[in-house]
Amino acid sequence: MKTYLERIRERLQEELSKNSVDYLKSGLLLFHNRSQYGIQVIVGNLSIAIELMLKALIAKHNPYLLFKGLPIELRVLFTCPEIKTRASSWRRFDIDLRSSTFDTIGLGECISVFNIVLPEHKHLLHPYLKPLTSSRNVSLHASLPSFQICDLERTVYLALNLHNILKEANVLGIYSYSLTKEDTTFLQSFDLERVERVRKRIEEAKNKSKGLKHETSSLLVEGWEAYVTSCPVCESDGLLAGYTEPWMEATQEYVEDSGLTFYAESFKCEKCGLMLDDPKELALAGMEDTYDRSSEYNKYYDGYEPDFDDIGD
Repeated sequence: MKTYLERIRERLQEELSKNSVDYLKSGLLLFHNRSQYGIQVIVGNLSIAIELMLKALIAKHNPYLLFKGLPIELRVLFTCPEIKTRASSWRRFDIDLRSSTFDTIGLGECISVFNIVLPEHKHLLHPYLKPLTSSRNVSLHASLPSFQICDLERTVYLALNLHNILKEANVLGIYSYSLTKEDTTFLQSFDLERVERVRKRIEEAKNKSKGLKHETSSLLVEGWEAYVTSCPVCESDGLLAGYTEPWMEATQEYVEDSGLTFYAESFKCEKCGLMLDDPKELALAGMEDTYDRSSEYNKYYDGYEPDFDDIGD
């Protein structure tokens, strides 16, 4: 059954990869000729491309994660490939999988799997992936969407970077897309505009801070999606938005260390008006994008301490 399962997995991965790159090519072609098209159709094509690329990644690991409401036979197949049975008895399920008989998981769950499978890319792409679910639905279903140019460019930036990540991870195989000169120019321009945007924002914040009275700030926040830190311009308390996650270093025998980290995605200072929109902008402004919250570890688990006694099992 392992051989048969592998054949199903490869076929699903290939079909999803091919379709995703087809949508990607169409979306990028429309984008580079956007004077002739509305933003909605471009965002729609690229959003579908992103979702299908994520599903190709999931199929590469295990199709069981991709589908909802699978019959017991397929659940057994995907979780117990070592069983011995005739492949011919599974044929109709193979056909059902490829003919979209079973529903697949939504974009939000696809993003969650991506974050688990490729965690090293989560922090930089999260600010772009997070709002994608709503923009995807609006682009496909709203009759009067209100997209801005910045929404379009962020979607293109995400699609190209996600493609490059999955290409490097050998997910898209022979269907991977070769960036055109226009694509490369866009990515370079996007990064240059980010640098210039941060420079202007810092300059504006400095000018505004000249008239500020330096007084003690007492900004307080609750929850795990915000963190207070000093503004790099006026030194007042500013608010970072992001997410908090626990971490653990362990061997097969025991846990060596554990803690809690806040991952910053954006920053806003109400005093001088400085705003930074992603981890790269934070870095350009000289700010950290990770903060240790290990002192709140017990609070994060609300008094619950996980049992690590069987970590080596």
